[in-house]
Amino acid sequence: MMCKFCLRRMQVPDADIARAQDFADDLLRWETRGPGDTANAMKRVAQRAALPFSKLWALRYRPPKAVASHVLAALEAAHAREVERQLRKLAHDVEITTRLTGPADPAVAAAQAALRAAEGARAGLVGPPLAPAPAVARRVKPHFDLPLFQAAQQGE
Repeated sequence: MMCKFCLRRMQVPDADIARAQDFADDLLRWETRGPGDTANAMKRVAQRAALPFSKLWALRYRPPKAVASHVLAALEAAHAREVERQLRKLAHDVEITTRLTGPADPAVAAAQAALRAAEGARAGLVGPPLAPAPAVARRVKPHFDLPLFQAAQQGE
């Protein structure tokens, strides 16, 4: 049996605090450039989300007893903006890869499936992700200016 003080300290954070921590953790993970960059990344996220640095620090290192609604709204908006930015980057990369390798490439099909799944999740549709299109074998044209290709041609 535990004392009242111990039970009070073991309280589970409520849903708003957990959501705020999840948003802050995601934003920080996406912003961090490497080991030792946590504080700087936290400052960049705080500036971009228009929040005080101390709020992000507290969410990471000292979970608060309550989260103000404007802090949660700012974190949620910053998270949504970052997800949109990453989806735009993925769509751009898919477009470039499609031009270089063709639409039948497995990487293109997988990325397009991820984009469709994200669109479905944004629209509120729930279900399994779409299966990637089957890979079609295609002929690869050799690059004649590569040294290995030139050496192979001279050896014949």
